[in-house]
Amino acid sequence: MQQPAQMRKKPRQARSDATVEAIVEAAALILENDGEAGLTTARIAERAGVSIGSVYQYFPNKDAIVLTLFRQEREAVAATITQTLADFEALPSDAVIEATIAAFVAYARANRKRRRLIALALALSIGLDDRGFELHDQISALVAKFSQHDPSVRPLSPAAAFVITRAIIGTIRLAIVENADVLDDPEFEAELCRLVNGYIRA
Repeated sequence: MQQPAQMRKKPRQARSDATVEAIVEAAALILENDGEAGLTTARIAERAGVSIGSVYQYFPNKDAIVLTLFRQEREAVAATITQTLADFEALPSDAVIEATIAAFVAYARANRKRRRLIALALALSIGLDDRGFELHDQISALVAKFSQHDPSVRPLSPAAAFVITRAIIGTIRLAIVENADVLDDPEFEAELCRLVNGYIRA
C-alpha cells in the first residue's frame, strides 16, 4: 500500500491555522463541485485565495490535503458518537445500539456528496488511512461493557470486535461511496441494528 502523504508542518499561529483551513475547505469545495479530476494544487490555491507557495508550505501534494479532509471527517464522526454514547450510556443495550447507529447514519446523510468524494479520492489516490482506530476501539469497549451487565451479550474477542465494528462502519462508508438510495431508507438503520444485536448475542 502506498504510504499516505502527510502535512509538512502543523500551523502554530491563528493566521497559519486559518490558511490551512482555507486550503482544506477549498479542496473540499472543488471535490464537491468538480470531482477529483478538477482537484489540483493550483486550483486549490486559487480557490483558497493563497499563493501556491502557501499550499506547499503546509502540504507536499494534493493527497496530503485530501487525507487531512478525511481525518477531519473521522474526528467529527468520533465526536458525534462520543456524545451519543454519553447521552445514552445508562439505557439498555438495545437502546444504546439504536441511538449509536442512528447517529452514524444521520452524520452520513449530511453533506454526503462531500464525504463520498473524499472517500473516492482517498481510494483512487492514496488508499485507506490506517491510523487512528479510536472509534473502533470505543465501540468495542461499549460492547464489552454490555456483556458485563447483560447476560445475553457475549464478551467479544479482539477478532470478533474487529469484525463487527468494521462491518458497521464499512457498510455505511460503502453506502456513501456508492451514493446508495438505501441510506435514506429507515430500514437501513433497522437492519444495521439487527446485525449488531444478532452478532453480539450469537
